[in-house]
Amino acid sequence: MRRLPELVHRRLPSLPPVDWERPSPDKKGLRRDIYVALGFLALALIMHELSMSLTERKDAPDRILAYLVLSALVLPLMFRRRWPITMMLIGSAAFVSAGSESTYRVGMELCAQLAYFIGIYTAVTWSKNRRGLWTAMSVVLLFMATWVIASFFTSDLFEAAGTSMVKDPAGVLPASSAFILYNLLMNLMYFGGAIFLGMVSWTNAYGTQIMKVQAQRIADQAQQLADRAVNEERLRIARELHDVIAHHIASVGVQASAARMVHDRDPAQSIELMRGIEDSARSAVGETRALLGVLREHDGPESAADSSGGSRNPEPSMAQLEELLAANKRQGLSVQLSTDEHQPGFIDTLPAGLSLALYRICGEALANVRAHSTARTAVLSLRSGTGHDGTWVEVEVTDSGRPRPDSGGGGFGLRGIRERANLHHGVVEIGPRVPHGWRTRARLRVVSDAATKLVS
Repeated sequence: MRRLPELVHRRLPSLPPVDWERPSPDKKGLRRDIYVALGFLALALIMHELSMSLTERKDAPDRILAYLVLSALVLPLMFRRRWPITMMLIGSAAFVSAGSESTYRVGMELCAQLAYFIGIYTAVTWSKNRRGLWTAMSVVLLFMATWVIASFFTSDLFEAAGTSMVKDPAGVLPASSAFILYNLLMNLMYFGGAIFLGMVSWTNAYGTQIMKVQAQRIADQAQQLADRAVNEERLRIARELHDVIAHHIASVGVQASAARMVHDRDPAQSIELMRGIEDSARSAVGETRALLGVLREHDGPESAADSSGGSRNPEPSMAQLEELLAANKRQGLSVQLSTDEHQPGFIDTLPAGLSLALYRICGEALANVRAHSTARTAVLSLRSGTGHDGTWVEVEVTDSGRPRPDSGGGGFGLRGIRERANLHHGVVEIGPRVPHGWRTRARLRVVSDAATKLVS
C-alpha cells in the first residue's frame, strides 16, 4: 500500500508529484463553502417535500428521520475543503444509513446523491495527505461494495425498489438480474466519475500552479535582463562622464598654464584665456549634471520629483535599519536583530558612505533569504571591534532554511555585496551552513569620514 502512489505516478507521469500539496483556499473561499452548503440544504429539504407530495402516505418515510439523513449528507459540505477526508467519511456513514428500507427513498433523491458525489469529489481534489486519502477511499469503496453486494441477497431492497412487482419484464433479463447489474453499473459510474473528476481537478490545479511559477520566473528573468541593460547603459554613461571631465580638466589646465605664461607680456590675452577657463568649467559642470541626471534611478514618484527639480530623498543609512526590518516582515520574513558593539552606539556614528554600504549589504542579504530560501525567519547580527588592522564593523545574516527549488538568480545581489565590501577594504564570506541554511558575512574597515567619502 505504501508503494502504490509511487507506482501510479511512474505509470502516469502527467500526475503531480506524490509530495505536492494543493494550496488551501483562502478564508473567503472557506466561508463561501458554509453559505453554499446551507443553501444546498434548504434546496434539499424543499425537494424532499415536493417528492413527499408525489408519494403515497403509506410509502412515505418519516419526515424527521428524512431531515436528519439529508442534514447528515449535506452539512459536511460546509467544511469539505477544510477537512476533506473527514467530511467524506461522515458523508459515507450518512449515505449508508440512508440505504435502510425506511429511508431508501431519501437516499435516492437527487440532492442526497449529489451531496455525496460532491463529498467524494472534494476529497480527491483537495486532500493534502494523498496516502491518507487513498487509504480512506479504499475503505469506503470496499465497505460500499460489500454493502451493495450483501443487499442483493436480501429481499428488502428488491421490495423497496419495486422489482418484485415486475412479473413479465420487457427486457431479455429477469428483473432481479437486471436490478443487480443496473446498480453495479450505476455505482461504478457514480464513484468512478467522482474520483476521475477529482483527479482531473487536482492535476489541473498543479498545472495552474506550475504555470504561475513559470510566469513569475519569466517576469523575474525579464526584470534581471532589464536591470542588466540599465547597468550596462550606466557604465557606458559613466565612461562618457569620465571622458567629459578629463577633456575639460585638461583644457582648463592648458589654458591656465598659458594664461600664467602670458600674463605679464599680454594681459588682454591672459584675460581671454581666463574666459576660456570659465567657459570650460561651466561646460563641464553642465554636461556633468546632464549625465548624472541620466544615471539617477527612476523607480518611483520620488525620483520623478527629483528629475523635475524637486527635493531628492537622502540616501539611507543604518538609522533606517528598523524600517528595513519592518519591510521584510511585511514580505513574510521575520528578522531577529542582534547587536554587539565595542562601544555603545558605535554603529550609529559611522561615516555616511560606510553606513550606506552596511545598510545596502543588510538589504541584499535579507532579499537573498526571501528569494532563495524556504526560511521564514533570519538572524541579522551587527558587530564592531578593533584589531591590528584598525576598527571594523561587521554584518552577518543567517537562516536555517533549505534552498527553494527553481529559484536560481543571476548572482547580481551577492556580487553587489562583494563590490560594496571591496570599496571599504572589507572581506566577505558567503555560503551554506551545516546541516542546512545560508550565511552571509561582510566585515568592513572603518576609516575617517573624509577618507570614506573619497573611497565611496
